[in-house]
Amino acid sequence: MASVDVFVVASGSQANALWLRAGETAILIDAGLAAETSVRRLRAAALPTTQIAAVLLTHEHDDHARGAGALARMLDVSVVANEATLAACSGLDGAVTDRIVEEGHYSIGPFRIEAVPVSHDAASPVAFVVDAGGLRVAVATDLGSVSEAFVERGRGADLVVIEANYDLRLLDVSPYPWFLKNRILGDRGHLSNEGAAKAVIAMHAGSRQDVLLAHLSDVNNLVPLARDTVASALAEESISDVAVEALRPNRGGVRRVLTVSREASSARGA
Repeated sequence: MASVDVFVVASGSQANALWLRAGETAILIDAGLAAETSVRRLRAAALPTTQIAAVLLTHEHDDHARGAGALARMLDVSVVANEATLAACSGLDGAVTDRIVEEGHYSIGPFRIEAVPVSHDAASPVAFVVDAGGLRVAVATDLGSVSEAFVERGRGADLVVIEANYDLRLLDVSPYPWFLKNRILGDRGHLSNEGAAKAVIAMHAGSRQDVLLAHLSDVNNLVPLARDTVASALAEESISDVAVEALRPNRGGVRRVLTVSREASSARGA
């Protein structure tokens, strides 16, 4: 029985970090918390930091990269990102870095990682599609629109972690200034609940999936609203084998252990 252990260290507008483990190797996707806070949360969940082999970055914004350099130095591991992201990041002095090519593959232990360019107002933002032991996890937490490339590469993933940042009605009446609202609404901004629902439907391939709605705004969204918007859209399409959970903003602690039989693993060919 192959398995991938997934733990949400943080999700929201303040910080984002996702821990994945296959066998004895773990990776961290994004490191928006202070290094000490990430380590404390992982240890509180009884997840050994010594297994972390690399810190991968989707883009350079502080809520995704704030603690990357310090954490990499603390754990003596590499920060892995594309060249433009590494160049735009602050705080990486003294940390070992490794470049990943957009639209290419990168291997870390049992993980086969593909970076997929996404639309967001950063230097060269990506989503990650991660395969290990016949299981697939698709992660896209900052994007103004969903590309066909991400849908194709993530279709049928066992776990989809995708942004559901705002509800359009709540954003409309929120205290945010108009320039910020327009940034959020733009193609290089963030994804709405309805946008997340369309992506989840497009990525369904007829088999059971788990979906975690991530990067919820604590001002422009509500956990039940995000969850119910996506769940209702799935129900309208008669899709009943997708389990949807919305992550509480600026919190962590949610864990999923994905498993697959060796026969299914062989059939997938991952």
